[in-house]
Amino acid sequence: MNNRTCLIFSLLVLNCTIRLAAQDSEKNYKLRNNFENVQVDTAASSIYYEHRLYRNPFIGIYEAKKAFSDAEVNTFIPLFQGIPVGKYSFGRQLEFSPLTAAERNNQKRLNKFPLQKNNYKLDFWIQPYFAAIFGNFEKPVQSNTSVAIQSQFYILPGLSLQAGILFPVTNDLDGRPKNIRPAPVFLNQFYASGYHFLSASAGFFQNDQYGFNVQYRHANLSSPWSFGLETGLTGFYYYPRGGIYNERLDKLLLIADAAYRFAGPDLTLKVSGGHYLAGDTGARLEVLRQFTNVEIGFYAMTTTNGSTIGFNFAIPVPPGKLLQGKQARLRTTDEFRWEYTYTRGYRIGERYRTGYQLDQKLRQYHRDYLNRQYRQLN
Repeated sequence: MNNRTCLIFSLLVLNCTIRLAAQDSEKNYKLRNNFENVQVDTAASSIYYEHRLYRNPFIGIYEAKKAFSDAEVNTFIPLFQGIPVGKYSFGRQLEFSPLTAAERNNQKRLNKFPLQKNNYKLDFWIQPYFAAIFGNFEKPVQSNTSVAIQSQFYILPGLSLQAGILFPVTNDLDGRPKNIRPAPVFLNQFYASGYHFLSASAGFFQNDQYGFNVQYRHANLSSPWSFGLETGLTGFYYYPRGGIYNERLDKLLLIADAAYRFAGPDLTLKVSGGHYLAGDTGARLEVLRQFTNVEIGFYAMTTTNGSTIGFNFAIPVPPGKLLQGKQARLRTTDEFRWEYTYTRGYRIGERYRTGYQLDQKLRQYHRDYLNRQYRQLN
């Protein structure tokens, strides 16, 4: 091989190397643009970040490992509404540990006011709402379907305001007008310390209830056991044409629960009971199975209003990211959750939904659920 041939060959290799490096750099930039409020602690080889595109936190952890590979971090700390959930470290398996009080305080010092200024995007998502009953001989399916454009503004660590606009699609379930109106509007405060988690909400919720709701959960995210307590005081509301109708706050919700998670099949057995929305008291037994991106559950419950069975599921809504820039993003919702009850009309164990249920949110961060996905990659 003469010198000229060697030179041409070397230039070709160099050109290919530069192109591959540029492609990797562009890919990392796109991945990094999915993250918000990124804080790298080089001394502790850890990274704090928030990732709102997927309901499955493992995708965020794994993408952070790739996107910030040049930072040489091995501990990943996902945030929820600016609050660290826990520490996850890669080794033979994915390890979980709670943050110390000092680590939480150090992270808080880096926050600005409002928290939205901590490199959070204006995040808008498309949220479907669906309620239905089945079994009418004249009309087998009666449904109320709507689509909302919702957003979230971060005020303080853990404190967010959620609001949006709701667009009715069909409604042959009740006689309410199909008018464009506000989607659920509420304040939510999330708090975490060690194995203690708290969610407090005030505003207008799903299922036509407004008022206050507080959820507490003791959950070691590497242990099979967790325990929770939820209480709320709400009243009925809806939007007629040209205004809002509401009744007084007189509906008490008070529920306690215990859950045990079987690591192998990602199966959770949950027992709960207490005072429900219609004034009935009773208990509910639920079995839940977590798949990679989907959750399916079956339940049976009995209260002073009667007994029933049903099922529920939670799925992501594709495609996820629709439009994204440095300052704003439009996406589909990370989760659509729906529950079917076999018995209707007797108001058995009714409740309402705030933006999220604390136990449902924390299940996604359990070490064993994330570890199963990590093992599948190795």
